Amino acid sequence: MTSQSLEELRKELDGVDTALVDLIARRLEIVASVGAAKADTDTPIRDAGRERLVLDRVAAAAEARGVSSDLVRRIYREIIGHAVDQQVAELLGSPSKPAVVGFQGVPHAYSHLAAQKHLAGRGWEASFCGYPSFAAVVDALVSGKCDLAVLPVENTTAGSINQVYDLLQDSPVHVVGEETWRVDHALAALGDVPVASLTRVLSHPQGLEQCAAFLRTLPQAVPVTVFDTAEAMRAVAEQDDPTWAGIGSPEAAEAHGLVVLRRGITDKAENFTRFLVLAREPVVVAPRVPSKTSLVLVTSHEEGALLRCLQVLAASEHSMTKLESRPRPGRPFEYLFFLDFEGNVGEPRTQRVLEELRRTALSVKLLGSYPAKVVRADTVGAQEADAYEALVPRTE
Repeated sequence: MTSQSLEELRKELDGVDTALVDLIARRLEIVASVGAAKADTDTPIRDAGRERLVLDRVAAAAEARGVSSDLVRRIYREIIGHAVDQQVAELLGSPSKPAVVGFQGVPHAYSHLAAQKHLAGRGWEASFCGYPSFAAVVDALVSGKCDLAVLPVENTTAGSINQVYDLLQDSPVHVVGEETWRVDHALAALGDVPVASLTRVLSHPQGLEQCAAFLRTLPQAVPVTVFDTAEAMRAVAEQDDPTWAGIGSPEAAEAHGLVVLRRGITDKAENFTRFLVLAREPVVVAPRVPSKTSLVLVTSHEEGALLRCLQVLAASEHSMTKLESRPRPGRPFEYLFFLDFEGNVGEPRTQRVLEELRRTALSVKLLGSYPAKVVRADTVGAQEADAYEALVPRTE
């Protein structure tokens, strides 16, 4: 048997790639038809049972063919998630003009990538503008310089981003959506150099923290903090020193002409960041769309005050997905709480629970009801649920 030449193998790969794209397009067409069939019914867009069957089936098919089931699950979550986004976009409608979207950082930062993903999922046209800080992004939104803002609020490895929570408390903005991004930190340098030759590794403080175990294998390299992971890649490219490297997204490395030396260097393989999408006005979400409501809760400073509010939520059978405490301004050692739960403020039962919370708490600030992209870990198996720490991209 004659072996194929490199050129022939690459040509065959090109054909396979085209066939894969054709199949993805066909799948999205079928899903659109499914959505149209549901349009005149009360059937929810999301079917968790169907999701589990699809993911389990493709994982089993992958294992039977000697392919990584984790790889196939990740691919299908992205495909299914995109299909759900398209169905949600049909119900939300499109803006009359391209949106200007603000984010913190420079192009190819994770916030920029998440913003692009969110708008692409909606099928909306947009331009993107980076700002030096979270506060600057919110200021630009409030002043009308941008139409939407995309800010990170939590990471499955590093935890909550308190600066953003404080801005939500003080700013006249509304949460109109959320997005998730799987953080795939890469180490990149000017050339394909041995990692043992590196003397400086640049990244955002969280990027360095999330890759701490890997960095300990490079005792000769000094970690250097910069304000953004994409800025780290830009600085390495401009420094023109082969012993410098950056930690950030592979997309940022490629954009600055760097060579990826290592991929997947985070301490935890399942590393997700959740982003909130903000606007000046709230969004109205159709009942069929899986939704989440976010609010700021201020309780009295007495025993059992928070518990009484949580009991109200539990009795209403709304599932709480997030509870974050922050210091209460002007009241030392007192706290307010950011709370997320699955529910739509347009539904009577959610309206009732909000009314009861207002009677129970000192104050309730509604941040918004919006299409949910992150739900309880009810779409994956038990082993994966532990890895995702209840931060799982919503699927079809």
